[in-house]
Amino acid sequence: MSYNPWLVALSVALAALDAYVAFSVVGRIARSRGPVAVLWTTFGALAMGSGVWAMHFIGMLALRVPVPLGYDSQDTALSSVPVMLATGATLWLLARRATHAGAMAAGVILGLGMISMHCLGVRALHMQPPVIWQAPWMAASLGLGLAGSTASIWLHSLIWRSDRSHRWWLRVLVALLLGGTAAGVHYLGMGGMRFAPGAVSLQAGVGLQGLGLGLAVSLVSGLLLLLTLGVSLAHRQLQRHTEAIARELGQARDALSWLAYHDELTALPNRANVLDLLDRLLPLAKNEQFEVAVMFVDLDGFKSINDTLGHDVGDEFLRSVADALRASVRSRDTVARFGGDEFVVVLERFRSEANLASICRKILSLVSRPVAVSGHSVSATPSIGVAVFPRDGEDAASLLRHADLAMYTAKEQGKAGYCFYQPRMSELARDRLLLSAELREALQREEVVVHYQPKVDLASRRVVGLEALVRWPHPARGLLLPKVFVPLAESSGLIGQLGQVVLRQVARQLAQWRARGLPLVPVAINVSLQEIQDGHFVAGLLGTLREFGLHHSLIEFEITESAAMKNAEHTLRQLRQLEALGFRMAIDDFGTGFSSLSHLRQLPTQSIKIDQSFVQGASRNPADRDITEAIIALARKLRLSTIAEGIETHAQADWLQEAGCEIGQGYLFVRPLPPEAVPAHLLRSATQPAASDAASG
Repeated sequence: MSYNPWLVALSVALAALDAYVAFSVVGRIARSRGPVAVLWTTFGALAMGSGVWAMHFIGMLALRVPVPLGYDSQDTALSSVPVMLATGATLWLLARRATHAGAMAAGVILGLGMISMHCLGVRALHMQPPVIWQAPWMAASLGLGLAGSTASIWLHSLIWRSDRSHRWWLRVLVALLLGGTAAGVHYLGMGGMRFAPGAVSLQAGVGLQGLGLGLAVSLVSGLLLLLTLGVSLAHRQLQRHTEAIARELGQARDALSWLAYHDELTALPNRANVLDLLDRLLPLAKNEQFEVAVMFVDLDGFKSINDTLGHDVGDEFLRSVADALRASVRSRDTVARFGGDEFVVVLERFRSEANLASICRKILSLVSRPVAVSGHSVSATPSIGVAVFPRDGEDAASLLRHADLAMYTAKEQGKAGYCFYQPRMSELARDRLLLSAELREALQREEVVVHYQPKVDLASRRVVGLEALVRWPHPARGLLLPKVFVPLAESSGLIGQLGQVVLRQVARQLAQWRARGLPLVPVAINVSLQEIQDGHFVAGLLGTLREFGLHHSLIEFEITESAAMKNAEHTLRQLRQLEALGFRMAIDDFGTGFSSLSHLRQLPTQSIKIDQSFVQGASRNPADRDITEAIIALARKLRLSTIAEGIETHAQADWLQEAGCEIGQGYLFVRPLPPEAVPAHLLRSATQPAASDAASG
């Protein structure tokens, strides 16, 4: 008995390829679930089982004996069943039970499957008399099948659980071991076969036989194994690509999740994050009975930083504010940015309200420090509102709303400070909201009215101008003064509409007085920073004057010192445009702000109005008297006229005139007059002799 060496080599190579393909399929089964895992197991069992069976069949065809041989087709096909079932069970155990016990069980099953296949394959010869089996050889074949299969699969399980950086060549070695085991089982079994003298194969001449058949089986089996390997590799590449996409999607999802709960500029938590935090924290605080404080922080004057130095500087400054806020509180506290220049701080388990006040002072100190940004020294002061759970609200919305109200109260009290929420603040807020809605309706119906207070030359006591003072005859609250509703108009965005109503009433009144032949004097109108910075302000002003046929010299504008200093460069451009058009301007409430003399010198104004607090305080406080006289002297040096407000006594008028002030207004001369009372006063002033003439007469 001998063998065809080429078919032997082919069968061994086929067995090694079969083992390598089988191990590659294990990974696909392990990463699959449900029907896909069953499909991969079935596909792998068919490929691996057919490979082992083809190896066995080619090995049988390689046998050279003096007796003609043939194989029964049905029995030959039947011999593939046990090995396919065994390989299917082996693949499933390797993929789903990657343990030492699972590897041992898989090895035993695969070894028994190969032995069964071999015995059934030999039976397909239909030898008469039957083949005689040599027990030692068969025991060796069985031992090799069990031991080799178990060892190969156990080594594979070790490789599978270990670092995979070198797994590919280790798997090649294990595949060679398993392939050699399969071939060894077959050839040891063949070595244990003995043909009886005169034995014949009943399938000789009618069954499967011949070298061509062996090559065909080898080709088909090899193609099937290569196809399986190709599909496995393609699936692995696809799976890797899918995993890469999944990782990228996961990273994108994490980034989007981060952006959804954080501010991109400062990397602080955002509004949604704080609301989520409070929704989780407040029930815990209620159960464990500890307090939670919410601080609402707004930067005073931040808009001017953006407007004058640009948004890049503003953004960098906001990042420095975020750092200062984080440095002001404990690491477990939360600092968040709500948007713009608004920040929120959430503190839990603090000691007392005095402790909160100390933290507020620390925030005021750190945030107010000047910061060097792009070569500029930049600073803004914070206004802080504080609300405490459960005293000031039992849910996130209430706490944030009440902290916001407290913050606006801090602004109204002078900014750069802090304020704790009080219930009356909600009442005041509701009142402001109602009054704001009523003001909007009143402006639409032009229900506000303008009164006029004369400005008097202190030397001649003649009227040289009028100041337009707006009044609101509220149906329920009576006649409201500007200090009640003008700040409300500014905060609610109605100041521009209010200014237009006042301008039209003044222009209409001047046109009526001109039609009656009255001696006209310029009328001064107070203008806010919001109006000046409105790009349509000048066009609307010129259109109104054209409509009523008025010369520009009849309208003067007064802007407060603090407004003139905000965004000074932009304000300066707007005021110069008004000056070029022929309008006169005055700085109102001078001395109450923080003017830069360099900016004051550049402002295209002709007059300075001394605030009434200095005039009325001069008799009681020498400092007020000195400040007033210094302002008058400064104005004279800058070639500006001075107007003193709030003159109530002759002594005040005489002192101001002696100090060099040219013009005054106040109750000493006349109170603000309704429009119908102004003509008589203008006529009387125009016809009366000058104060100096009357004295000489």
